[in-house]
Amino acid sequence: MNTRERRSPRSSPFLGLMARTAALLLALAAALPAHAVVWPLVEDEQVVGELIIDRLRGGDTLVDMARMHNIGHFEIRAANPELDPWLPMAGAEVLIPQLHVLPDAPREGIVVNLAERRLYYFADVWPDRDGAVVSTHPVGVGLLERATPVTQARVTAKVDNPAWYPNENTREWYRREKNEILPAVVPAGPENPLGQHALILDADGLLIHGTHRPAGVGMRVSQGCIRLYPESISNLIGQVPVGTRVRIIDQPARSGWRGESLYLEVDSAGDEPETRHDEAVWRELRAQLESRAAGRAEIDWDTARAAFERADGVPVIVATAR
Repeated sequence: MNTRERRSPRSSPFLGLMARTAALLLALAAALPAHAVVWPLVEDEQVVGELIIDRLRGGDTLVDMARMHNIGHFEIRAANPELDPWLPMAGAEVLIPQLHVLPDAPREGIVVNLAERRLYYFADVWPDRDGAVVSTHPVGVGLLERATPVTQARVTAKVDNPAWYPNENTREWYRREKNEILPAVVPAGPENPLGQHALILDADGLLIHGTHRPAGVGMRVSQGCIRLYPESISNLIGQVPVGTRVRIIDQPARSGWRGESLYLEVDSAGDEPETRHDEAVWRELRAQLESRAAGRAEIDWDTARAAFERADGVPVIVATAR
């Protein structure tokens, strides 16, 4: 799939499927936020989901559409660079990037990919589903100076209506950056940054929680914790048992097979569109693609390089099996 085809989904070979999916979405009685996006897992395949085309309705903005489909702020902006994220444009076509190349990590528990700003929960059982699935949600992550660590942990507790106990570093940051004095304890309520639910991890001070400011989901906004849309954490906390393993990784470029197609997904290098990945990332990516395709397909290196330069988080096909 070349750059022009990616930018004009109507010319894609997935047109029929996307059109049917869009029709189904538009037929819903109300445009409510998705509580969970769940895809079946197929053995020996590393890609889940589909690209979807929807249209802005009424006074909805691109950011509203992102939450409706459980997509993050920068994720939907990168996929639709020609649209103003805050300006309502009724009838405008929106590409919904619900197609994901799974992180290169064990398919168990929770995996958070910082580069992608996305959480995956792998489950062997799911209500009303047969077989293993992956539930996926966009996340907000730590500010650059308060970066979420790459680490491994476990869920030690699930808390409803959590209080927030900001540490001294966080309170100092609020004093310096916001001229705001935080109390030692912020009680549960509408102004609590943790929202209504939280998963407590055994990594020092690290939580997966909701938020009272959902527009920041998909951005670098937190003091290091991982934040989700309120409806996402409400769904997740009901599914994730205490003891679940959590892996926090940083993989900006991923490749994987689905059927006879090899996909490549490259996420943004930063918060600004002009930020570019270092050439070392390209060298690692070339080696990864060569390994994936060895003896099975020839890589379209022009398409791969264009996806690397674009870094918009939208997977493209870079090889087809012979």
